[in-house]
Amino acid sequence: MKDKFIVAAIVVGILTFAGVIYWMTKTDVEYSNRLKISQSWDLPFELREVSGISHVDDHRLACVQDEKGVIFIYDLNKDSLTQQVKFGPRGDYEAIRVKDSTAYILQSDGQIYEVIDFQSENRKVNRFQTEFSSFNDMESFDFIKHTNEVITIPKENNLLENRDEFIIYKLSSNDFSLQDERFISLNYNDPVFKIDTNNWLRNQGFLASELTVHPHTQEIYILDSRIPKLMILSPDGTPKQLFLLNPEQFQQPEGLSFDSKGRLYISNEEKSFIKQNLHLVELRSN
Repeated sequence: MKDKFIVAAIVVGILTFAGVIYWMTKTDVEYSNRLKISQSWDLPFELREVSGISHVDDHRLACVQDEKGVIFIYDLNKDSLTQQVKFGPRGDYEAIRVKDSTAYILQSDGQIYEVIDFQSENRKVNRFQTEFSSFNDMESFDFIKHTNEVITIPKENNLLENRDEFIIYKLSSNDFSLQDERFISLNYNDPVFKIDTNNWLRNQGFLASELTVHPHTQEIYILDSRIPKLMILSPDGTPKQLFLLNPEQFQQPEGLSFDSKGRLYISNEEKSFIKQNLHLVELRSN
């Protein structure tokens, strides 16, 4: 009887806490109406913790999830997984980028797996350790096409003693070594980070869970999954816009990818009883 009482008390406590957080996040908040979901897919159980997506072609996405060293190929037309490619041991895999026939996967401790001919039985895997570690909690990277550089953002801590800067670092595309010159450095007091709301929970910085580069405009799109937001930077890193996303539609946005036509896809992990999903998103003009 005592054990049942303890379990019931824990459940009530969790539900009460969730209710408080829900109320706080709803207060005085206006979510952006410029992002319209054009189409959605419920992702399979294997991708309930989908943490990164990248287009193989316009109807197939390469996906990774937090725990397994596997690339999952998801077919948008068939609405199903069509291939699973093992590349490494269990880990904390957070992002994937497909470049031609090679897939690159980022682990939260800063390791990058290079999987050459990843869809072939004769695939070859190389592993690189960047200057980052689990302390930085790495979840995002992409290639800049015209310079062939790699850009990445630490989610939790930059490489400085001063943590008040939002820094996008540059890496070599050959061995992923850290470049001396940063891509950009922004102070968290920059107006782009400010949200017009009295809700204190909405003004807690920006924790990058993913970034990707638009294939045509070269603008940089960056997600925050903790408090769902999407930020857009100019190709040179100048801030342009920040959108506050409705958590009822984007419960935990972790993946970003563009198809060849420049259409934006956002994937969400399972959270708050909302199943893992994938959205095709249209950005409306003002």
